[in-house]
Amino acid sequence: MGAPYEFVAKGRDFNVPDLPWIDDLIQFKGAVAPHGPWESPAPRGTGTDDTRYSWNFVDLACSLGRPPSAIDLAKRLLFCWRHPKSVFPSYPHLTREQFSMWEGVCHGILGETSPSFPGIAPSILASRSIGLNYPTIAGMLVLPFMGFFYAGNPEAAYVAAYETAFFDVGYAREATALLAAAQSLAVIGCEPDHVIEQLLNLNPLSLGGFFGKPYVIASLPELLLQAKSFSGIGLAEFLSKKMSHYSVYDPFRAIAIALSVSRAHFDDPWLALQVAVNQWELDRNGNPIRFADIDCYASITGSLLGAFCGSCSLPDNHIEKVSSSNRNIYNIDLRITAKRFIDLVLELSSN
Repeated sequence: MGAPYEFVAKGRDFNVPDLPWIDDLIQFKGAVAPHGPWESPAPRGTGTDDTRYSWNFVDLACSLGRPPSAIDLAKRLLFCWRHPKSVFPSYPHLTREQFSMWEGVCHGILGETSPSFPGIAPSILASRSIGLNYPTIAGMLVLPFMGFFYAGNPEAAYVAAYETAFFDVGYAREATALLAAAQSLAVIGCEPDHVIEQLLNLNPLSLGGFFGKPYVIASLPELLLQAKSFSGIGLAEFLSKKMSHYSVYDPFRAIAIALSVSRAHFDDPWLALQVAVNQWELDRNGNPIRFADIDCYASITGSLLGAFCGSCSLPDNHIEKVSSSNRNIYNIDLRITAKRFIDLVLELSSN
């Protein structure tokens, strides 16, 4: 939904003076890139790296028959880099480029040296992020459904996600863990207000430090309280303004958007996704200049909305467009993938 528009500036590529309100899936006509769609033009609903990461996580979990560990995930990400033709046969070059960002840190966590960083000890490689070395949203994209395995147990979901997100640095790891904890409550029927209340009292690893609480938990309450007064376009504008001083890749920004819009539009997940995807970068006067990393915000929000509402709450025609486009472009069947994952989650919960 966000791929055709992400980072598009005001008045560019669209014959309108202002940034449009995105309310539908449209055809992608941009440049092919490792982290975007891999065909252009691409049909409505074609996924970016976020969709491919989501599929990768589910496929890994189903092949293991359990939640992936940090070692499992590192091995899988390296496999995609080493054997790209085995993952997406039609796009081996782009596959390798997408997963090359994981190569150094994954070798490090496995205790191996890296061909891309000769002479660097594995312990040093393991201490770095995916190459950006500041908190990013990578963990929430690569571990999108970890909380589904821990229904009703947010502490366990938090710990599992935190331990598995070995590549996250700073408060990115906390945000990844909180997303999993939120999912663990949402899948048992808790409504957003209750989930948020639980999250704000959650700190199972006793993180924080001399100066106070973990960053995300300390910063969320005031923002979520203010966001409660807004909905629809007003909420999109509020979040864009409040987050304007954060990087577009910031994990606090992404988790705050996901929680805010899920609460505001719990009864209308399609509108919730619209608010998540209509996020802008602003100039110093507070005027929109371009869209932010909106496909990622929508992907992360969607993983939480799925726990709250299920996919059947989305319009059938949009589900069909997304399913068919990704099947045709990437040869991945998201319906079958989702069913495999649901069956695994139910099987593990019954045991």
